Amino acid sequence: MFTHLDDPLTQQYIAQENIDHMHKVVLEVKSEQQLVNFSKKLEQEGILHKLWIEQPENYPTCLATKPYRRSQAAPLFKKLQLCKAALAK
Repeated sequence: MFTHLDDPLTQQYIAQENIDHMHKVVLEVKSEQQLVNFSKKLEQEGILHKLWIEQPENYPTCLATKPYRRSQAAPLFKKLQLCKAALAK
């Protein structure tokens, strides 16, 4: 989000009055290559995002989009499933 602070939807998303209404979803891909391919697909569709590259290993670990209206971004994510990995306690 930091790279898109000037975007009106980002400003609305991080506004103080919306802080308790931020919506985040963790979806799962099955491989590093699937993550890279999905990032390319988002680029082709004009969805601004950040692909995180783990260092010093230099491999992609996750991506995050700037805030979008659900109607604009959700169709691109419909084939991905919610991540069901157990979280460390």
